[in-house]
Amino acid sequence: MKRSALAGSGLAAVVLLTSCGGNPFKDGAAEAEPEVPSFGEIQDRMWDAMLTADTVSIEGEIEASEADVDQMFQEIDETDTGDLLIIGAVDGSDSEMTFTAGDVSFTQRAIDGAEYFRGEDFASLLMSELDDEIAALIEEDFLVSVVAEQWVQFNTDGAEAVFSAEDLISTWRRELDDTEIATLEGIAETRDGTEVYVYSAAEGSTEFVVAATGAPYLLEMRDEESSYRFSAWNEAQRPEAPENVMTLDEIFDAIAAEQGWSTGDADTGA
Repeated sequence: MKRSALAGSGLAAVVLLTSCGGNPFKDGAAEAEPEVPSFGEIQDRMWDAMLTADTVSIEGEIEASEADVDQMFQEIDETDTGDLLIIGAVDGSDSEMTFTAGDVSFTQRAIDGAEYFRGEDFASLLMSELDDEIAALIEEDFLVSVVAEQWVQFNTDGAEAVFSAEDLISTWRRELDDTEIATLEGIAETRDGTEVYVYSAAEGSTEFVVAATGAPYLLEMRDEESSYRFSAWNEAQRPEAPENVMTLDEIFDAIAAEQGWSTGDADTGA
C-alpha cells in the first residue's frame, strides 16, 4: 500500500525538525514532568495539613511498646508486634483505637471527654491490676460475665483523650525534625490511582508516601520497626457513644455482691 503524500511530507517535517535540534514533542514531554519537592521542602506543609485535618483512619503494624499497651496487659511483651487501628477525629475528641497482638485485643473509645473500654478487654486489664489477695478471690470468668457485651466508662473531666492521631503525628514530627530524612529526594508515582510523591532511604528501610495533589497528606509511612497507612482524610466517620455502658462503681458493686462484701470492703487496689 502506498503511503499518502500527506503522511510522507509529515514524516519529512519531523525529521527536519529533529535534525535541527528543535523537536517540540521532546521538549514538551520534559516540561510535563512534575517537579518533586524534597522531603525537607514538603514536610512542614505535610505535618500542618495532617494536624489541622478533621478526621482520619490510621492502620499500622507496630511494636506494643509504641502503643503503650505492653504496660497495660501482662500477656503482651513490649517487643510483640500487633495491628493498630485509629479512626475518628484527629484531636482524639471522638475517636476509637484498637490494638491486637496474638490472642489479646484491646479497644478504647473516646467521646466528648469520656473514655470507654470494651468490656471483655477491661476484664483482663482489671484482673492484672487487682491486689494479689483480691485477685485470688475473684473468678475471671465471673468478671467477664459481668462486663460481657458492655462498655466500661471512665470520666476524664474534660481532659484530652489518652490516645489520639494528633499525639502520634506530633511525636513523629518531633522525632523527624532535623534528621537526614529531610534530605530525601522524591519521585512521582501513581499508586492505587492516586498521584503521590515517594521518599525512600537508600537502603529502602524507610519510606514516606505523600499525596501529590490537594493537601499533602501522608498516605504511607514505614521503617524497620513499624508501618502505617493513612486514609479517609476528613472523610473518616466519628464513632458514637456506645450503648450498654457500665461504670466502675457498678462493676465493683457486682463483685462485692458476688463475694458477700459490703461495698466499703471492695478495696481492689486498682
